[in-house]
Amino acid sequence: LPSLYSDPALYDLVHAEGTDDEVWLLAWIAKTHGSASKTALEPACGTGRYLAGLLRRGWTVEGYDLSARMLGFARKRLAGWKKHAKLSRGEMTSFRPRARYGLAFNLLSTFRHLMTDREALAHLRLMAAALEPGGVFVLGLDLSAYGQDEADEEVWECRQGGRRARHVVMTLPPDSERRRERIINFVAVPARGREKVLESIYDLRSYSAAELEALIAHSPLRLEACYGYDGKPAALDGAERALWLVLKSRV
Repeated sequence: LPSLYSDPALYDLVHAEGTDDEVWLLAWIAKTHGSASKTALEPACGTGRYLAGLLRRGWTVEGYDLSARMLGFARKRLAGWKKHAKLSRGEMTSFRPRARYGLAFNLLSTFRHLMTDREALAHLRLMAAALEPGGVFVLGLDLSAYGQDEADEEVWECRQGGRRARHVVMTLPPDSERRRERIINFVAVPARGREKVLESIYDLRSYSAAELEALIAHSPLRLEACYGYDGKPAALDGAERALWLVLKSRV
């Protein structure tokens, strides 16, 4: 079956809901915890939906992604803001922007695609180097509780314009020794009286609260604040499993 990631428009459709609220929260966090500049960097920017939201709020943005297809979609979306938006092809463990930013962010557990501590630390170092003085890096991800996690399935309908789809996400309990969590995605789209199905199966690196805290302690960043996905204050203590961490340079 073809992968969801091979269809940027469909990928964008299934992730569209809630984007405006998340952009608002990013801007609020930057204003509350960061510097005064409205400049942002997004690694693994995908279809550019967060960047577009910030641009509409008067920001200057840069994004990079490994996928040429995703970047092509993002370039079309951001075409009207060429003076304030820059897009490049690059990897999370090696891309070095020339500018420094008041805000950098990596959401949707994308960080967990980095499968080793070495890769994860490389990315955190790059994010620290990309921040201007007082800037913040927002890291959004889901945590694991080994031995307590159970297989989970979420199903939701997505509609935008005249297009609709059904998205099914299954998550298998993580392996605490290998630090792997298996994710299974199915997206069904009506097509000429039948359903077109796209499938994506992959592993993400798992983090308990303690494992993530230890990783940050070895990085050039420190934890400034923590929020749940609903924007309410939280803590990196395992009680809340879906978090946005606000990180700042130790220097």
